Amino acid sequence: MKNNLRNANIDKIDQKAVTIVLFASIIEFELFVFAKEIVKFARQDAWISVLLGGFIAALTTYLMIKLASRFPKNTYFEYNKKIWGNTIAFIILALYLIYWAIYLSLLLQETVYTNKFFFLQKTPSFVTLLLLALAAAWLIPYGITAIVRFFQIMFPFMVLPMILIFAIGIRNIDFSQFQPILHGGVVPVLKGAVYFAGTLQGLEVILFLSPFLDDLKKSVKPAMFGVGLTVSLAFLLLVLGIGVLGVGNLEYSIFPGIDTISLLELPGFAVERFELFLTFPWIIGVFTTICIFLYLLSYGTSQLLNIKNPKIAVYILTIAVVCSVYLFPNFMVEEKIRGFYNYFTLFFVYLLPSFTLLLAIIRSKRGKYE
Repeated sequence: MKNNLRNANIDKIDQKAVTIVLFASIIEFELFVFAKEIVKFARQDAWISVLLGGFIAALTTYLMIKLASRFPKNTYFEYNKKIWGNTIAFIILALYLIYWAIYLSLLLQETVYTNKFFFLQKTPSFVTLLLLALAAAWLIPYGITAIVRFFQIMFPFMVLPMILIFAIGIRNIDFSQFQPILHGGVVPVLKGAVYFAGTLQGLEVILFLSPFLDDLKKSVKPAMFGVGLTVSLAFLLLVLGIGVLGVGNLEYSIFPGIDTISLLELPGFAVERFELFLTFPWIIGVFTTICIFLYLLSYGTSQLLNIKNPKIAVYILTIAVVCSVYLFPNFMVEEKIRGFYNYFTLFFVYLLPSFTLLLAIIRSKRGKYE
């Protein structure tokens, strides 16, 4: 079923924009703190876990594009009915909405904590949350093409500062921190890879972007580049963290990225503190992620409840998600929930789309237009 959220998109999106959309959808709070969780599994071999987890993400993204290519004029929720049947498709839709709603609540809670820690310590958290959420809610009714255009504008401000940070920090890396290789065996590395793959929420966006692309079949390379760029930056941040802080310090750090950058020194450089180079893309990444997931949540809810006016769903869900932040008693509880939540990502982002593709092949299901 089509709704106004989808019909608001009248411009086609160049397939090259897939790189930016995937990067902007995945980059958020978790990518800047994931290192401490990975090293708990794989210790100094965490960099291998990131590479393996990135390969899993790239393979899954390719399978998602193959699935979307079978139904080039439809989104994931629309063709799920043809593959799974109405009842199971309805359950899948409802589960995804719950999954995204929880994700947004966790992300906003993390935003509250970091805002109090780094920026506006005396400002009521509800004010900053509401401003972020309302800004996203204002953008969403203009459609996915408007969101993508915004991502394209913000893209350099997310990528360039992080590349600059690594360029500055590479001289501070102690490569002896990475030895011995595979000291704990292969199993810890595999556990770390699975956990890292679970931190890459946002890959599923490709399943909903496909009908708006100029040429879906040409989107494979841009999608692979988007995943590769995200994983590469995560890899660089992890290497920088281990090489500067060491595994022991990294494991117990609250904000590994900030702690690492605070130790960087570049004699003669005009800037002495480099935290801004990480916190700036951090803020932008959080906002772009809020935008795309609030869009998906609103789109899915409008489809599930047959809401004709998309703005109603957008604003009601915005307020509901902001209020849900106060269900978490403190940041420590949220952090534990987030750790478990990453494993649910393996089901919703990796397994379910892959099984859907397999079932579509077995049942020979395709869309009207190829």
